[in-house]
Amino acid sequence: MQVGKNQEIQITKSLECILNQVDPQFDATLGHAYRLSTLMCREGFSFLVTDTASKKVMKLSSYRLSETDIKLGDAVKWPESGSDYFEQLIKTDFAQLSCSRTDIAIATNRITVAPHDFIEQGAISDIMSAAFSYTSEEEILTDPVSGSGPVVAMLAPRYISSLCAALFPGVSLHSAAAVFVKAALLQHSQLSSRQVFVNVYREHFEIALIQGARLLFLNAFRYSSSSDVLYYVIFVLEQLGFVPSEENLILMGEVSENSVIYQQLKMYCASIQYVTPPDGIELGNSFSGIPVHTYFTLLNVSLCE
Repeated sequence: MQVGKNQEIQITKSLECILNQVDPQFDATLGHAYRLSTLMCREGFSFLVTDTASKKVMKLSSYRLSETDIKLGDAVKWPESGSDYFEQLIKTDFAQLSCSRTDIAIATNRITVAPHDFIEQGAISDIMSAAFSYTSEEEILTDPVSGSGPVVAMLAPRYISSLCAALFPGVSLHSAAAVFVKAALLQHSQLSSRQVFVNVYREHFEIALIQGARLLFLNAFRYSSSSDVLYYVIFVLEQLGFVPSEENLILMGEVSENSVIYQQLKMYCASIQYVTPPDGIELGNSFSGIPVHTYFTLLNVSLCE
């Protein structure tokens, strides 16, 4: 079948559970005593249930959407319709869990950073238009990094906010990139030295630089190979006037010591380490052995309001 350059073949997705850890004391009938945090990205979603009073983690699950057909055209954007995506999400038992509060962080490479004053002046659409081309089917969501500090603006399909609200009444939506930066600041703002963070997803990664309580840089890049990650990290550091071989990187997300991404970054930077688990949340024995750095953003959703 001939397909035009900008056309897409419909993709059928299958749902794969890659992690499902549960505390023995978890009771689904006590949803009112729990808080649900969700991380959504184009390639899947993860869920975290915590006890509202004790901040103890009760359940941690992650799902991957496996594409079963070939997609032509622009593979960066979310599907034009969210019916298939949310149909898969509803299959999980989290959609039926009535929690006291639900927070959803949306991860995408289509982000930009704007001064807080620009948001108040209603100029965010001008800033976003300068960074990306987008249609009326997408909306701009904003999430401040701090009270009057920079704001992360992101593009998301309009169906996400409407379908999330229908599925989780009273839900609060967040930018995953903003959560990532807030969490980094919570852990490292007391340090005077510059900190470089790299947060890896399956299809894109985020890089942020902070110094003290200041956000020096934040951006997200799409990648198709591990060498792309290395290229963009070096490019960003050099453009900012830094020497990559003198920088210490803090990694999180879908990266391991055995991965090519890790090994390449290790060759070109001064040192590599994983981010430490967040304070303010309790991980019991049921979650020992889990690579906590992989779920760093998810674990911080409830801590970075």
